[in-house]
Amino acid sequence: MVAAGVVAVALLGGPLSQLAVASPASAADAVRQDDPVCVGSKQATMSAVFDAVLQASKPILPQPYLDNYEGIRAEGQARLKSVGISTLGVSNPASVYSTDDEAGIHKYGDPITQYIVTQLMNVKAGREGAVIRAENLTLGQAIETAYAVIYTTAVIPANIVAGMIPSMFAVGPVSAGTLISLPLKLGTKGFTAIYEAAREQLETSCVVWTTKAVADRAGEPDPALDYGFQAPAFVEALASELDIAGPDCLAVSGMPLSRVLSRTTSHLTAVEADPARRAQIEDQRSRLEWIMANAMVPASLIPAHPDDFSSIEKFLSMGLGLVPKVGGAATDALIGLGHNVFAGKDFSKLVPLGTLTVGDSLTAAYFSYALTSQVMELVFDESMNAMSAAWTGASGGVGALVNPFEWIPSPFPLINAPNVYGLVTYHHVLNSVCIASEADK
Repeated sequence: MVAAGVVAVALLGGPLSQLAVASPASAADAVRQDDPVCVGSKQATMSAVFDAVLQASKPILPQPYLDNYEGIRAEGQARLKSVGISTLGVSNPASVYSTDDEAGIHKYGDPITQYIVTQLMNVKAGREGAVIRAENLTLGQAIETAYAVIYTTAVIPANIVAGMIPSMFAVGPVSAGTLISLPLKLGTKGFTAIYEAAREQLETSCVVWTTKAVADRAGEPDPALDYGFQAPAFVEALASELDIAGPDCLAVSGMPLSRVLSRTTSHLTAVEADPARRAQIEDQRSRLEWIMANAMVPASLIPAHPDDFSSIEKFLSMGLGLVPKVGGAATDALIGLGHNVFAGKDFSKLVPLGTLTVGDSLTAAYFSYALTSQVMELVFDESMNAMSAAWTGASGGVGALVNPFEWIPSPFPLINAPNVYGLVTYHHVLNSVCIASEADK
């Protein structure tokens, strides 16, 4: 509630927004630990935010509350201090891990990806059982966590339901289904746009004043508290290998398939005790390496992923996606190929399969899934139209008043969910992290 209050006050030009005349404090500022600094949401603790909101509300508080102002403040601070929040329930802003706007975690960090990366980094640091006191939780963490919950419990279901709503019956030139689903679709897009704008403004603005000592430990767990949770061994092993992708550490999605094969088979050989099994692994490795080196593929024919579209291309994708029958995966594929053309890629050039990156293979899988689903949906729609026409004809036109085939929901939003919210999220995570041991290679 406090986080929501700060967002509202800052966006609407309230007292807190009037402080946004200085940029948030940086680590390079030469200030003492007890000096006051003005910070953005990345370092604004809920304790400081609570005080700022209470102070900003002072002019409108009834007299009984003003008379007990210090008591209210003390009680609120005591409650914030008494509440502990597991790091498993907190999602960190991308700015905690990288200040590079071009880093994968900034470009591809949807709420689910953000949460997964946060937990992987917690496991790597041995903090999966750690506890953050509510007073030290940052506004940025509160916003990211709240949005992750809303995204998974409201935004995704709303998008799926909007796509499943049948046409039902005509209302003038449009169907009743369109009139119901359009507000849902626009609402989810509008909510996402508001969140992104608020996050950026609160990160770069001066939200609250605090001390440098408090700002430096903002968002950190309490070292005296631990819930004792330990991640499974395979998750610990995975997390220990990962880091945040950036200029000095190539994202996993950018690794060539030949390198993935080399690392995988080397690991399997190292952990296998049976000499005969190790020989089999090496034999399969040689066979796959030969295939990867000699199988030639037209890499430029893999369309650019929609996440990599320019602003104009995203606008085209949104507009063409509304075109009946062909809008969606087919038009996105055409836009992706156009992206490759403008990038100067040679469509006639063949490259060894092993030089394709992990991201290339995931993009190819994404479009294969999406295009197959779109063709299936066209067949489904035509089948429904044919049965609808047969029903109307058999009933002498009377059946058009209540046509059961116009009330059958589309199953394809559910069919596409593993691709849109599964494979794409996996791709985003691999764009956001790198293998630490590969950083110097």
